[in-house]
Amino acid sequence: MASNMALLLCMSVVASAAAILHSAGWKPEPCEAGKPCHQLYEHSYGSEFIGACPIESVTVAEGCAAYFEGKEEAAKCPQLTCPKALGKTFKLTCSGGCCPTCWAPDHVVGLDRHTAIDGGLVVETAPAAPPSCAGARCFEPTCAEGFAKGYVQGQCCYSCVASR
Repeated sequence: MASNMALLLCMSVVASAAAILHSAGWKPEPCEAGKPCHQLYEHSYGSEFIGACPIESVTVAEGCAAYFEGKEEAAKCPQLTCPKALGKTFKLTCSGGCCPTCWAPDHVVGLDRHTAIDGGLVVETAPAAPPSCAGARCFEPTCAEGFAKGYVQGQCCYSCVASR
């Protein structure tokens, strides 16, 4: 019995360690022309300081120059510690912006993008909605006391407006 418990505990520890290594071991896909690109941010040797992304990874270098103008090096980028979500580690990446951000690909941290909405909760757009609302998805508003379902000019969906 004791040997079975020890074996079970050992297997649990090995499985946990393997899961941690798998989630921490991911790297962004290689960059392809015309697709969003994420490159791992590399700290200066022996430092945890987060500086600007390399200029070759920045989409609009002039914008970063204007953003950084007059700032001390330490004030240019936030000093982030990337979180874990569902046991998966986010990593600092440079993705076209001036400073690194915490990111993980969808296959590492599953993301619910709500691409399909069903269950009868979706209603039509308001009849007075502008043509740019074609394809919009609306929900039936549930209004607090003193408010009622109404239409606000230029919006796609009904909302709650003050009762009269």
